[in-house]
Amino acid sequence: MTIDEIYKKEEISVRSYHVCKYNELNSISDLKKYYYKNKSFEKLRNCGRKSNEELIELCNKYRDEFLANRELEIKKENSLKNIISNLTRIQREVINSFILVNTNSLSVRSKNAISLHLKRNFRIKNFAEKIFFNSVDIKHWKNIGAKSIPEIELYISTIRDFVKEVSESNEERKLISLKNNFLIQRTFSISKIPKEVLETESIFLLVDFLLNQNALFDKTQTTIIKNALKLYQNQEELSLDEIAEKVNLTRERVRQIRKLCIDNLFNKLLFIQNFDDDLHQKYGLDIENHHLEIDDNIIFKINNSNKTNFSKEFISYTVYIYLFNKYNLIGDIEDILQPTYFNSRKKHNWKNFYLINSKIANEVNFISMADDVDKRLNDRIEETYFFNFKSYLFKFLSNNNYSILNISLPVAEKIINDEFNLFLDLNDNIIFQRNTHKQVPEYIIEALEHLGEPSKLNEIYNWINRNYPEATKSEEALRGSCQRSNEIIYFGRSSTFGLKKWEKTRNDIKGGTIKDIITELLENSKTPLHITEILTEIHKYREKTNERNIITNLKLDPNNSFIIFNQKFIGLASQKNSYDLEKYRNLPIQLGKTVAFPFLGHLKVR
Repeated sequence: MTIDEIYKKEEISVRSYHVCKYNELNSISDLKKYYYKNKSFEKLRNCGRKSNEELIELCNKYRDEFLANRELEIKKENSLKNIISNLTRIQREVINSFILVNTNSLSVRSKNAISLHLKRNFRIKNFAEKIFFNSVDIKHWKNIGAKSIPEIELYISTIRDFVKEVSESNEERKLISLKNNFLIQRTFSISKIPKEVLETESIFLLVDFLLNQNALFDKTQTTIIKNALKLYQNQEELSLDEIAEKVNLTRERVRQIRKLCIDNLFNKLLFIQNFDDDLHQKYGLDIENHHLEIDDNIIFKINNSNKTNFSKEFISYTVYIYLFNKYNLIGDIEDILQPTYFNSRKKHNWKNFYLINSKIANEVNFISMADDVDKRLNDRIEETYFFNFKSYLFKFLSNNNYSILNISLPVAEKIINDEFNLFLDLNDNIIFQRNTHKQVPEYIIEALEHLGEPSKLNEIYNWINRNYPEATKSEEALRGSCQRSNEIIYFGRSSTFGLKKWEKTRNDIKGGTIKDIITELLENSKTPLHITEILTEIHKYREKTNERNIITNLKLDPNNSFIIFNQKFIGLASQKNSYDLEKYRNLPIQLGKTVAFPFLGHLKVR
């Protein structure tokens, strides 16, 4: 009987009623429990002598009813104590697992209250002592809210019922089935669950069942993800328009639902962690490896034993969720589970998932490594280059932990093998091959290197035509390519060409015209130079030229770039402001004898 009912019957005063309500004594049972424990109500706030006497009298009035109820509670409690004390190890393990799963399914506030009350010890023994056999009312727990009380009461009742049901069976398979049945029914509200799903504890069989029951997503969402994601082997790839037609929605709405399902897929599948699937014994999956490789043989075993048809991509993702606490997933879910409609140029588009031990994955940024390799391969590579892969991997260490390199190297190598078809050479170098077509100037350079000296255009053309018939169409086309390359030099107007690098390695080669050579010589001189000095320099590269030809050539320069002074001194018009012009203009015009110049010494003037 509640305090409200007693008050309406006028069995207690208004003051006593408010004392009860204020101190959360809402029933006769609450009053009696408090009274038999404390022998008085005087310690209650706002409770005076008269209220104390009135409440004691009320307790005595309903004493027999309370004792009868209490006796029944004690019998139930003793019965539950006997049940729990006689549980087998397997029964306790099943119940412990059930408690943990149900605790995780609570709201955050309720879960925190339970965790605090149990001090994070969710084993049945502690659970029974702190909850089943403890007289403290739920509403007096720490951090408990009014909204959490009904949820926790249902939670306790569910576990109590489960304990009783488990106690009635000793068969391990039946116990596992019982636990799984409770979990699936409670989580997904599915009434009929196949026996093989409950007893085998196969995470793949469970996922297949939940998908087909529309338990993870609603019917429309399930149809979309089954057609829009690579869940199954040999699955037909449908466009968004085709899927939209199937579910009678717009293309944009299908895209939104697909994105929503991808975002929620991880949390939806987390439920499989409640199963105890032995992946190593069943499928030979070595969960102690640094890199968990799921090959075609394992895919076949999984699908064959579970009568499923899951794709490698989806199996890898499912295993990752099941082993989430031990492995990290490298690879973008949208790249891998979605059909590839387009490639992003800003990052690597992943082809596969890689399950990598968390210890390694947290030390090495494999995603940045893949993005960098991808960028290098997509850049224009004019010449093949390589570098040591181990040294390269060091730049992607998160904490500069050099000791992790030897462990992570095979994993990183696996990624570049499968994602980019790149393989290390015998010296552990990663090689980036040239990815451009050979240009005509490159054929010319190759020809000159084989010819070994400055060569006429027709000689170069003949060599290229002989070795690479499709490289160029004619000599004239070849001439244009020679003139456009910075690595090729020409010699005057003789259609002779050489390599720019020869200017540095050989003393008798300099490209350009005679005029170009003189210009460079004068630019490096602070004063005009006599024709004799100029001719000496020119003869290093052009033996057949003479003084007359040079002077005539300079006088005919259309740009008037040169100044020719008396006595055949030559300077640059662009530098005339830096010359002592009067000195050179006043030189006597004398031919055929040696003339002494105070600033040059003696020169033979012809």
